[in-house]
Amino acid sequence: MCMPSIFRHILRGVILSICPVSFAGAASPIVIWVTNSGNTGPGSFAAALAQLQPITTPQEIRFAYPSGQVIYLNGPVAPIIGSDVRVDGADMFGNVVIDGAGWTPATVAAGSDTAKLTIANLTLRRGQLIGRGGCVSVLKSTTITVLDHATFTECKVFVDTTHPVRGGAVYAAGALTVTDSLFERNEVLTLGTSAETTDAHGGALSSEGSHNVTIARSTFRDNRVYLFNSLPSFCSSGVGGAVHLYLPGAGSLATIIDSSFAGNYTACRRPGTGYDLVGTGDGGAASLNSDAGTFDVERNFFENNTGLRGGALAFINAGQSNVTILNNTFRSNRGVASSGGVGFVNCCYAKMNNNTFSANRSGVDGFANQYGGAFTINVGTLELANNIINNTSTDSPGCAYSFGQVTSSHNLYSDAVCPLPNADASSWVTGPMSWLGAPTMLGQYVPVMPPAYGSPAIDGGDDAKCPLYDARGIVRPLDGNGDGISHCDVGALESSYVDRVFKNGFE
Repeated sequence: MCMPSIFRHILRGVILSICPVSFAGAASPIVIWVTNSGNTGPGSFAAALAQLQPITTPQEIRFAYPSGQVIYLNGPVAPIIGSDVRVDGADMFGNVVIDGAGWTPATVAAGSDTAKLTIANLTLRRGQLIGRGGCVSVLKSTTITVLDHATFTECKVFVDTTHPVRGGAVYAAGALTVTDSLFERNEVLTLGTSAETTDAHGGALSSEGSHNVTIARSTFRDNRVYLFNSLPSFCSSGVGGAVHLYLPGAGSLATIIDSSFAGNYTACRRPGTGYDLVGTGDGGAASLNSDAGTFDVERNFFENNTGLRGGALAFINAGQSNVTILNNTFRSNRGVASSGGVGFVNCCYAKMNNNTFSANRSGVDGFANQYGGAFTINVGTLELANNIINNTSTDSPGCAYSFGQVTSSHNLYSDAVCPLPNADASSWVTGPMSWLGAPTMLGQYVPVMPPAYGSPAIDGGDDAKCPLYDARGIVRPLDGNGDGISHCDVGALESSYVDRVFKNGFE
């Protein structure tokens, strides 16, 4: 007979009976309890992994040991087996910490029978691997990986020059869903004196293959790809300081929504030198590529990310992809070669509406005529509407155009250096945008940069190109200037006259 959970939590040092837990309308999972924080023996996490069975019945690994203790691995652990496996720290209120101490805590082999792996409500840290996925390595292309309320910190993968290297914290060869999770200080690194490769991608996370990826309400902070690299003519890094996605095939969909990316970058060092070169791989925050898939990037915040082409986002050689970028804020990102915010190179059919770009830059400070401070355009087609482009760098133009059919309307530019091919009478050059506020949390999941009441951004957008919601999930359009008529605002935030009344002290 199975014990009530409160009694399970009291017992320590042994694996409790494997008990079925009933869920209406679903098969009862087999539950394996981790009851001590030891690295081996009965009740340990390593023992729980070894108890998994190659069966179709769902299996859960759950935790009940004294709070505050950390599970340290001291060697390799058994791979995940079984059709549906969940590793969940909810019983300890998310206070489970598994320290890989140089070993990978969760692996699904390419030949595994695992159809779904869920990791929820726990922290994985300091896992390491030569290859793919320092803390979670899912190598089977038909495995669905779900990460929910999970934290990944200081996980690492090391370059093996004979194989691709991917995902400092997580690699998923199949469909991937990430919600309410944190990735911090994860890395792709060189093992030894030189990488001799650029095929090393995704400082925190990488996924490849014809499948779907969703990243929602998550934070990526201070992740990097960093290679010691003595390629013949240059020092080069891999791509995707935080995220690398390569999703070939017309059926692939990647959704990145309500998430924050800050301080992620690509870098390299030439052996024999004593300094790093930062921004030597595309996509400081994320490198997103597909032959013919779809990327939906909405309501995110990108700050202080650095890459080669695309300080924040890089769509390089993305072929016939469809790209939608709505209601995002790009602030103080740098593309060393081009594209401080977003880089489109040999790309796609794109729509970039109602975004806020501020203080992004390209090139190296002090060198004029750099290429695309906010973004570069080399596309099949691009709809560019209702964007704020606040270019504060005197060294690099706000944007750069080289190829593509561009339709443009109701954008606000701080200067006149965005050389689009067609005249656009509806867009304005405003001069310095002192009316654009600092990043602020005004509800929902990411910071926004509010325009001051009376600024040209308020009710200044093209209603026909207006998304249904703003960066906070607030309905668009609203009446922002108090004239009784609702019009779409320019930029990621939709203001209302009521908001302005209360913010001016009339509470």
